Amino acid sequence: MTCWKSLPIVVFTLLLGQSLAVQELQVEWTFNTSDVFEGRTFGAGQLGCQTVWDIDGDGMNEVIFGTRRGDSNRMWCIDQEGSFEWLYPPLDQPGLIDDPMSKVSVVDVDSDGTFELCFADRSGRLHIINGDGTEFWHWDNPRGARILGPPQAYDVDGDGFIEFFLADGEGFVHRLSHEGELVWTSFQCGRGNPWQVTLADIDTDGEVEVLWASNDFHLYCASSGDGSEEWRFDAGANMETNSVFVADVNGAGGYEAVIWTSAPTSAVIVVSSDGNELGRWIEPHGANIRLTPAMGDVDEDGSMDMALMSGLAVYVIDLATMTTKWEANISGWVMDGLVPEGATVNHWSNYPLIADIDGDSRQEVLWLAPYPIATDAATGDIEYYYLNEHVAVNRRQENGGWWGDVDRDGVSEWVVELNGNSHPETQMYCLTAGGSFPAESPWPEFCHCAYPAPYQQEQEWLTLKAAYSNSMWFPIPELGWLVFTLAHIMGLFRRLDHLAR
Repeated sequence: MTCWKSLPIVVFTLLLGQSLAVQELQVEWTFNTSDVFEGRTFGAGQLGCQTVWDIDGDGMNEVIFGTRRGDSNRMWCIDQEGSFEWLYPPLDQPGLIDDPMSKVSVVDVDSDGTFELCFADRSGRLHIINGDGTEFWHWDNPRGARILGPPQAYDVDGDGFIEFFLADGEGFVHRLSHEGELVWTSFQCGRGNPWQVTLADIDTDGEVEVLWASNDFHLYCASSGDGSEEWRFDAGANMETNSVFVADVNGAGGYEAVIWTSAPTSAVIVVSSDGNELGRWIEPHGANIRLTPAMGDVDEDGSMDMALMSGLAVYVIDLATMTTKWEANISGWVMDGLVPEGATVNHWSNYPLIADIDGDSRQEVLWLAPYPIATDAATGDIEYYYLNEHVAVNRRQENGGWWGDVDRDGVSEWVVELNGNSHPETQMYCLTAGGSFPAESPWPEFCHCAYPAPYQQEQEWLTLKAAYSNSMWFPIPELGWLVFTLAHIMGLFRRLDHLAR
């Protein structure tokens, strides 16, 4: 384990007549994959982030993440203080077939009370592994098409066991049983988007739907029961590696889908539960939007907001009114001396989090540009950053991040992997602004939250709770119990009907 600490730097400047203090985040620990095995050099992962969970039941958290650069493709497990625990596959076995680019989901696959770790690699293989890094089972996409997004697993038929849903690069969605058996493969979209699907009862009819964004310009909604299409919405532009949010965005008591698109008609669009457009925010510079923005009420005005980084700027927008709350040009921050040289925007760096990182009861947006920068979520004022001479700058960020209390010491921490100027300089950083934990957050990690749903429901600090691990469906609290109960009752009737036949 290596630790490079710089002296705290405080930069004072004047902005709009107000004095601002931009502080450097402090390092609690670092982990360098290239320090673990002599003669082996590893580098960054991509398109994922860290999953934090006590996977072996020893009362201490583990941090799980993948690497694709350097000698081999592996999934890593380190403890909450940055010490190595295991590698999957181990070094005496061949590495993964292709890059482990999906974030890890935490799922009780066989309903035995023990959680497994689930992720996909770019070859199209779904891996299910135990908490000690040994394989439970795996499934290979028979089409050989890539899968990039975190696996989505939810009991859609009420039989007591989860089902997996995976989208691939050829435009198909696959449903698997909890034992890895293929249940159905959907119709083919015009162009695939191998990112994650969203499982949600968007129309509250008691049956869970499958929603996904496609590179053929369409948002699709299909039945989770048999994969048949229910409706589609033409967004007017492609949606590459984009997710779909399902939430009560406008406070009207129902669900809406939120999607975002690429140039030339780059926008954030709110779609009704039956596939009609309700509102659209246009990216003012026509720049691309990729990956997964962050959502939450950043200023406690009762309206749902979104933080996003396009190819030209960063924004916080109001999803109820589809207006811009604030916009910033990160290169302008550099020119004004607010942050060091090397900060830049990129649509492939769209990994924002929303959390109260310093314990001041105000939300911050945590950006990776490509080094960490934290702004006041309501105003856009810069508050914190971190940078050292080993971090590669003026380029896109490779991976998302995680926020919370990783080592359970009551201090808020931001865990990020920062790409180095060379592979041996790439490492994991545990950063802090000294804030206390618990502290409120609607969006604490890339792709929202890998915690299992029961744990999410127990956490008062988590203000936007999802239906399952890495879920993009956020059930309305008053309707949540009704939606889940109806889904299970409908599932039971379907199962009884099937047995009767």
